[in-house]
Amino acid sequence: MLRRVFGVLFAFALFFVATSARAAPWTPPPLNGHVVDQAGALTPEQRRALDLKLDDARQQTGFAVVVLLLPRLPDGLTIDDVGYTAGNAWGVGSAKGDDGVLLIHSAAERKLRIETGKGVGGALTDVESSHINTKVIAPLLVEGRTYDAIDAGTDAILKALVEGTPGGKSEPGRAPAHEGKGKSAIEEATPADLAKMGAWIVALIGIIALAIYSPTFRSLLFWLLFFGRGGGGGGSSGGGGGGSGYGGGGGRFGGGGSSDGY
Repeated sequence: MLRRVFGVLFAFALFFVATSARAAPWTPPPLNGHVVDQAGALTPEQRRALDLKLDDARQQTGFAVVVLLLPRLPDGLTIDDVGYTAGNAWGVGSAKGDDGVLLIHSAAERKLRIETGKGVGGALTDVESSHINTKVIAPLLVEGRTYDAIDAGTDAILKALVEGTPGGKSEPGRAPAHEGKGKSAIEEATPADLAKMGAWIVALIGIIALAIYSPTFRSLLFWLLFFGRGGGGGGSSGGGGGGSGYGGGGGRFGGGGSSDGY
């Protein structure tokens, strides 16, 4: 009976280890501006124009909007995964207000995502995000007008953020009205966050038990840790922010927003 229990734990632990090994190689590219164009979809002049527009908007309103253009999604990841991972890795928005937004386009899958920071959910709702994706950005992408699509989409995002903030538009140089109203990480955690946390805790317990009682598993774990981390990042290089040099401000993301195809 005990052997059967450990067998189940072994299979469960292997699943999580293997999943982690597949997903681990992808890390977001460096953030050095408000536009990261790994797809090469924009000209340098277009990237700079968008970057400077978004940098000016950030300084005027306090909201940070970053654009990520991908040729395709990294292997094994959804566009939701990319948004959550990149948003938190870059820290888009301020640490105090979590007031960042990430707009992602993956060309191969024809997918759009607006990933919203934990502090902007009331100003830019999931429904509004979906409307911007499907009614503002997608029609222009279908026409092959990538720059116009991203330009119009970021304008719509900023408009929704400013109009949805209590007190109206922030004055230049002042932080938006929602800043300073912080909650603990546990209070702001989404059901998805809690589910992931619980799954990892169970997996960790199983791995520890197997490492103690199974020499075979210890050998396998050693091999995975030291020899199973090969591979490269998804997508092609090229492009980048340029201009503002924005590198994030410590904002957090909890999985809010909307993903839409076209």
